Amino acid sequence: MPFKPIGERHAIQEVVFIVGFARNFTPVEVERVVANHTLWKSDLPKLERMNLFQIAIGDVPPDHAPAPRPAVFKSFKRDGSVDWQLQVRDSWLAVNCLSYSRWDAVSHQAKSLLEKVLGLVIDENNPLTHVSLQYIDTFVWDGDAQEYDIDLLVNRSSGFYADGFRPASKSWHYHQGEFEFPVAEPTHRILKRIHLDATDDEAGTKVKIDTVLRTDFMNNVTPTIEGVRGLVDRTLEGLHIKNKTILATLINKDAQDNISLNKET
Repeated sequence: MPFKPIGERHAIQEVVFIVGFARNFTPVEVERVVANHTLWKSDLPKLERMNLFQIAIGDVPPDHAPAPRPAVFKSFKRDGSVDWQLQVRDSWLAVNCLSYSRWDAVSHQAKSLLEKVLGLVIDENNPLTHVSLQYIDTFVWDGDAQEYDIDLLVNRSSGFYADGFRPASKSWHYHQGEFEFPVAEPTHRILKRIHLDATDDEAGTKVKIDTVLRTDFMNNVTPTIEGVRGLVDRTLEGLHIKNKTILATLINKDAQDNISLNKET
């Protein structure tokens, strides 16, 4: 198959786990996280603080507090690129994994990191609003340049692609987004945002599939560490299964077999 996944048994370049809240974290909450870096320092030894520049227009309220500096914790691969990353900024926490192996192992590590930080920022006056899972899958064209054909990757029979979508070059984009309203969970909605971006440059000829699945909780979820832990775990597991279903819609059977899509757990 001319389209090769970037991994030996998968095409996953990066996966991101995100937990979002109703309001931004306070400086006290962010500094509490920084002060407890030792809880996950063995996994993410590098701490980086991002600088912010605030511009005020008009009168500034007397009780206005400066925005906290986001905290980013990282580990690195041997080549110096990022391996894992944990971000605490604005109103959300995010764990990025750039060394995907298997869902069981990767999700366990990500949830462990999130739980440690959640225990430091959870506030009964700051409801949980959403949980998101983002996958970036990349396929590289490894065939003759003159024989490039996206039908060797995409699933034309899925109904996802418009009949008139026939790119004339190796650079193209196909973007779609919509909300799904699960009948079993009337207080939830799920954003499904799918971006396919193909590039052809000195780095090679590639197709990147960037899928974001975000569950929005329509009713406020008053956070407790036990409640949030269970809800985040259930939501991420459900989004993982949904992502596999979506990817099977986007790529053809040969590509699915090439990444063991229906076998990987």
